[in-house]
Amino acid sequence: MPIDVNTTGTNGPGSTEGVPLLTLGALVESYQTHEASNYHKLRYHVRQNSKTILRRLAETYGDTPLSSIRASTVQIWYDRWAGTGKVAMAHAFIAQLRTLFGFGLLMLEEKECERLCITMNKMRFRHVQPRTVWLTAEQATSIRIAAREHFGWYSLALAQAFQFELMFRQKDIVGEWVPETEPGESDVRHNGMKWLRGIRWEEIDSNMMLHHVTSKRQKPIDIDLRKAPMVLEELQYLTYHAPTGPIIINDVTGLPWTPNEFRRKWRLVANHCKIPKEVRNQDSRAGAITEATEAGADIEHVRHAATHSDITQTQRYSRGAAKKIEAVQDKRLAHRYRNDG
Repeated sequence: MPIDVNTTGTNGPGSTEGVPLLTLGALVESYQTHEASNYHKLRYHVRQNSKTILRRLAETYGDTPLSSIRASTVQIWYDRWAGTGKVAMAHAFIAQLRTLFGFGLLMLEEKECERLCITMNKMRFRHVQPRTVWLTAEQATSIRIAAREHFGWYSLALAQAFQFELMFRQKDIVGEWVPETEPGESDVRHNGMKWLRGIRWEEIDSNMMLHHVTSKRQKPIDIDLRKAPMVLEELQYLTYHAPTGPIIINDVTGLPWTPNEFRRKWRLVANHCKIPKEVRNQDSRAGAITEATEAGADIEHVRHAATHSDITQTQRYSRGAAKKIEAVQDKRLAHRYRNDG
């Protein structure tokens, strides 16, 4: 599909009156409609998030010719986005600009995009501060008990057990709902949507081994549930057990949870347990990894358990640096003075 251009601006170096100038808005439109664009290959929820950012870029700066965008332009945009305190959102906008310019370079062979790719490759932006909180085993247990005994949400208790014991992402536990037109086979459908990627009963064999393919990188992982006591405990309380289908079923609807509703109900339980607001359900994974590293598990083994591609990912998830540093210092001193006294 040919892209639209803006012919009203001539404020870029080398531009001449009447020569069409590709605008940022036109690039956004082409990225979303071009047959060869990777935009179409994004997963549904990622694509929806991207669509929101692209719309805001087009609405705010869509009339800007690419030829007039400089490093200073991008820096000013970033500072405006980050000025509200939402540094992570500012980084999301920058990441989307990088994607747009890369698409324009490779698929449209647009010279201005080549220049902008080189420019942005040299630019550095304020780091997003990593999360420093995590969910502890004690907190996970209190959530399980409260969800089951106070709220009657047995599935949420079981989901928490799976998350903490198996180091799984939330999506691998509760799955996700996407339109039926999206790729992927599913035997669970409701109101034009289908359910994908969550753990299923048929993934647990007769030896209590869970065989699952992770949602993010499609990595196969095999875990012995006999070594996941939280999971075994919660399974005893279940009143349902199907030979196939989703394991985590909303106790009220009888359907798999939507991620938003799961997070909302989890927060209600967490508030009941007086768990700090800054601790989220997503921190279950960090809590499991932190527990493993604090217990002295080999970081490379933890990487495999967490299905990380790079060990630096595992290190970012392993929280409680102060305690670990203190433990290292204690071991050094013990070694240093081992022959004293």
